[in-house]
Amino acid sequence: MNRMIIVVLIGALAASICYGQESTSTPGQAGPAAIGHGSFPVKIISTLDSSKLKDGDAVQVETAGSFKLADGTLVQKGSKLTGYVTAAKARSKGDPASELSVVFNKLNVANGKQLSIKGTVQAVSSPPDEAAPQMAGKASGAAGGGYTGATVGTVTNSQSGSNMETSGSSQPGMDPKAVGVQGMHDLSLEDGVLRSKGKNVKLGNGVRMILRVDILG
Repeated sequence: MNRMIIVVLIGALAASICYGQESTSTPGQAGPAAIGHGSFPVKIISTLDSSKLKDGDAVQVETAGSFKLADGTLVQKGSKLTGYVTAAKARSKGDPASELSVVFNKLNVANGKQLSIKGTVQAVSSPPDEAAPQMAGKASGAAGGGYTGATVGTVTNSQSGSNMETSGSSQPGMDPKAVGVQGMHDLSLEDGVLRSKGKNVKLGNGVRMILRVDILG
């Protein structure tokens, strides 16, 4: 009888230890820390329409200029960023506005490498005149890419406390310091959420967005 009691007590003690380990380890886990941050322009390549999208739908844009990461990696113009819809609503009777919100979580760089990011919309502008771009600086001879073209700055490391740095003039709609909505009527942007008093929020091909991005690695 005593032996059975001892066995039961040992089993209960082992179970409580395991439960304690699980309950203390899970809350302490944290997401990946940002290794760099900055703001840069992207171009919409497939129309975003809040009346046709729903939460969780995948979206894709591409970089509208080149820029460098904190480690010197050049992200070429046309690199793809992927993300998803977090809110999409057409305005119906009684609604004050239609809404659209997207976030981005992946950035493709050279040689098939993909970085995890946390990106939100900082600014939106109508498509600029692409005939004579005037972005800052010249970048040439990117390793393995043979890329030559304009750069729009550098994504700084996480300790710098500054956004992407640029020099010279930039093409309208491509200033990394821009905020809000520029050149588009009946559209507002607040905390990453686009709102319109029209029946839907619709951003066509070529519309520019400035993304504020944390590079997670």
